[in-house]
Amino acid sequence: MKQLDLTYYDFLKNAATSGKFFYSILEGFPEGIIITDKQDKIIYVNLKIVQLTGYSRRELVGKTSHLFLHFPNQQNKLKNIAANRTAGIFETYELYIKRKKGDSFMGHTITAPYKDEKDTIIGTINIVTDITISKRQDELQAIAIGATKSSNSVMILNKYGKIEWVNEGFIKMSGYELYEVIDTWGEAFKGEKEGLIFLAKVREAMRKKTSVTYECRNSNKAGDKYWVISSITPTYDAQGNVKEVVVIDTDITERIKMEEELVMADKAAERSLKNENQLLGEVTQFKMQKEQNSVNDELLKRIKNELPTQLNKTLKRVNELLKTSLSGGQRKSVDEIKNSTDNSLLTIKDIFKPKIKK
Repeated sequence: MKQLDLTYYDFLKNAATSGKFFYSILEGFPEGIIITDKQDKIIYVNLKIVQLTGYSRRELVGKTSHLFLHFPNQQNKLKNIAANRTAGIFETYELYIKRKKGDSFMGHTITAPYKDEKDTIIGTINIVTDITISKRQDELQAIAIGATKSSNSVMILNKYGKIEWVNEGFIKMSGYELYEVIDTWGEAFKGEKEGLIFLAKVREAMRKKTSVTYECRNSNKAGDKYWVISSITPTYDAQGNVKEVVVIDTDITERIKMEEELVMADKAAERSLKNENQLLGEVTQFKMQKEQNSVNDELLKRIKNELPTQLNKTLKRVNELLKTSLSGGQRKSVDEIKNSTDNSLLTIKDIFKPKIKK
């Protein structure tokens, strides 16, 4: 007897013969169902597969399942799966499935061979579940664990720089839960100015394909400011395109406070030193003035005590000369000296005459 070679319409006819109840179960099943023949050509897909892939039934039926719905780099794994199908082995695997628009979803597939009345394998029933979200969460968490095992804040951004996932460290540090910041650029805890700087740093890391580290100030949910050193590292897919960006923030608020206190202490010390230098200058100037005054006092003392004595000796000698025989010119000169000496004595006497207080 010729082996049964099912087509899409044959399957519908058989399904109708088996009863509308069986067919309605397939169509209403919450997971995607793909039924293929022994050459892995699609002979039936349910409504869920149409919804998941974006292809119509007409576009899917007749296509080779693994070539049409899976990427080239997954074909080696699919060869092993096909071999297990032929051997009648149940298979469970996770692979990306292509959508009509060009994107993909992670499909968890359970594959089971089905047989004819002679127990001959004539095709495969595949139940497909979209696990993109749960798988993505597992990947993000794995990346975060790989990035840090400490209590540091970890954010994972998508290729557009928007937050996809945060760890417990972020929640404790910022006070924000994931649902409050997901799909944002962190405006809630960064503010407008710091948010723009952060986005620029993320784009710099993606452009240079390297880690970028910088310090910034954030605000927690209570409104308190805190400083972090932020390390931004992009990750890539197999084609070298940015897949996500891992941001690890380390709280450095206490260090910044200590640095600010040291700066304030340095300024205070500088002011104190300036004041001390000013005071020292004043003391030095006072000392110099005092020494100068001392010199002046000594000079005045000598003027008062010694100069009159010398002038009186000069005057005595002049008086003796006047008693001798002098020519007219000599006498005139001696008289001038006498007058000058007399005037000097009078001036000194006037200078040092005691002041009478009124």
